[in-house]
Amino acid sequence: MVEQIIPAQADKGKATGRLSWQHAFPVILICMLGGIASIAAFLQVSKLEKSSRDAHFHRLAQEQHQAIQAKIEASAAALRSVRGLFDASNHVSRTEFQTFIKSLEVDNHIQALEWIPRVPHAKRSTYENLAEKDGLSGFRFTERTAQGDTISAEMREEYYPVYYVEPMAGNEKAVGFDLGSNATRLAALLEARQSGAEVASARITLVQETGEQFGFLIFIPIFSQGDTTGSKSDRADRLLGFGLGVYRMGDLVTSASTLGRSEKSNIEVFIFDKMAEPGQQLLFPKNAIFERDETIPSKLRFETDIAFSGRVWRMVSVPSAVSVFSKLPLTPWLVLVLVLFITGLAALFFHVAAGRQLYADSLVKRRTAELVSVNLHREQILEKLKRSNEDLESFTFVASHDLKAPLRGIDNLVSWIVDDEDSQLSDESIHNAERLRVRVNRLENLLDGLLEYSRLGHMQIEETEVDTLSLCNEIVEYMAPAVGFVINISDEMPALSTSRPALQTVLNNLIGNAVKHHDRDTAEINVSAEDLGRLFKFTVSDDGPGIDPIHHKRIFEAFQTLSPRSKVDTSGIGLALVARTIAAAGGTCEVLSEAGKRGTTMSFTWAKTWPKTEV
Repeated sequence: MVEQIIPAQADKGKATGRLSWQHAFPVILICMLGGIASIAAFLQVSKLEKSSRDAHFHRLAQEQHQAIQAKIEASAAALRSVRGLFDASNHVSRTEFQTFIKSLEVDNHIQALEWIPRVPHAKRSTYENLAEKDGLSGFRFTERTAQGDTISAEMREEYYPVYYVEPMAGNEKAVGFDLGSNATRLAALLEARQSGAEVASARITLVQETGEQFGFLIFIPIFSQGDTTGSKSDRADRLLGFGLGVYRMGDLVTSASTLGRSEKSNIEVFIFDKMAEPGQQLLFPKNAIFERDETIPSKLRFETDIAFSGRVWRMVSVPSAVSVFSKLPLTPWLVLVLVLFITGLAALFFHVAAGRQLYADSLVKRRTAELVSVNLHREQILEKLKRSNEDLESFTFVASHDLKAPLRGIDNLVSWIVDDEDSQLSDESIHNAERLRVRVNRLENLLDGLLEYSRLGHMQIEETEVDTLSLCNEIVEYMAPAVGFVINISDEMPALSTSRPALQTVLNNLIGNAVKHHDRDTAEINVSAEDLGRLFKFTVSDDGPGIDPIHHKRIFEAFQTLSPRSKVDTSGIGLALVARTIAAAGGTCEVLSEAGKRGTTMSFTWAKTWPKTEV
């Protein structure tokens, strides 16, 4: 064998040398195509990832902008309600104002809603005294110095003090503050008076500000009789004052962020006032390093312009440094590595396949010769096994048949002795003779069972039309059960084409066992059948002592019995014969019985046509 393999390996080496270019070409081609496919897949997946990422970012940013815009519109709506209150009444007291504002249930980002009356210098003291009577001890018109200190307002022709404010808590510093003392606030006041419409201020630092955020104001002019028409001078004469909304930019954005998902995705929002002076445009966040939206370096951004109350704000959303939108996606790289890995595997496969092709061919030839030899040896063994089985079945058949003749002779001889010498034998001798006849009869039954069991191997199956109802009635009639035993046979028993002796053997054993092994003087046994399509299912049930589940397999083994042979005369081969016959007919058998409960159900399936094989 060694001498044969070595030349084959040598031939393999020669063939490999001659076909080296054929081996290298597919490997090189696969590597080139794999490299091109890897780059193409990387670029395509990168493009798809970017498109999907940008679309997702824009959806979240749009939700964020819509939420902020909704908050701004709600803030302006609350302020319009203040103008409605003053238009509907000739005089609104401080208590009425407080009650009305509380009924609005405004959001936390609204720092305050205020009433700013137009107060000529001549009525300054009157307003200050009335405020003290309302419970504001020490009330006076105030302004703030450049250093941020609060002082009494300087004398001027008109004052615009914070007169009513709600809520009062947290806004105490603003009470009495003259908005006309601040250029930004005064500009917004004058614009609102001239236009007759609501006007938002540029960014400011609120008098009551305690945190690090900008604020802004919205003024809405309130005229006598609620009439906003007429010329500028006419509106100026009829101006009563202003409704004022005080808003904190940071609180507004924070309140709006709870409505969207942008905060969870680490999307930063910047808000700029496009109508403010350069260097004063940033509204949110206060600590941002960008004063104009054009200076934000992010390429991935979403912008929205909002026009309201005479101003134009621009909201710009960009991903934060830790946002998933700022990180390079891993999917394109994974695809690149995967395609390269697959390319490497394919190249390796072709390399190994080509390298082992010649060796495989020689190995196949050698293994083929070995398999031919093994198969020949196997056929010889199977032939010997077949002859051994045939010899064993033949021996069993012959032994069972030939041993019956001597047993009959023994039985006859004992019978003659008892009959002829009856008067001279003792009672014990007669009893022993009867016991001998019983054991001879049992051995004869055992040989009958062996004979029938061995005949299964030689039986020629002849299919005939079998009426199972008539067959069961014949079995019961032949069996002649004792009085008190009731055997019920279903009227729906089928007729089928099969081997009558085989089916009769099974039913005879099952019905006979139900009668033979019953432990009472009365019994009820039921025989029925069910059509399962290509099979019939036959069932024999009784109300006998039952069979413990641990014995369900054992009862189908040859020479096994659960009842003592002194009580039940049995050979122990009946159910083994039943199981083998059912299997030959293409069916299965089943035992249903529970430990400690009476009753046993024996069922088996039987093919409607006999299988095309010998038993």
